[in-house]
Amino acid sequence: MPHEQLMPLHEWRKQRFTTPPSRSTVKRWCIDGHIPAKLIGGKWFVRVEEERRSTGNPLVDQVLADNGSTHKK
Repeated sequence: MPHEQLMPLHEWRKQRFTTPPSRSTVKRWCIDGHIPAKLIGGKWFVRVEEERRSTGNPLVDQVLADNGSTHKK
């Protein structure tokens, strides 16, 4: 299983935006599932590859994720 690349939320916030949203806003995005992130030891980390592949449209992201799965009918 490949190693998951994680980026601390504060670094992601600074790299992703010219004018970063507040820390509380991006934490809420993590909690609400708008950012693919995980909480480790009380700190949020963004799943870099998953975030890079996301389109911002939950339905499209779900279809793309399902299309990449290898389940058989």
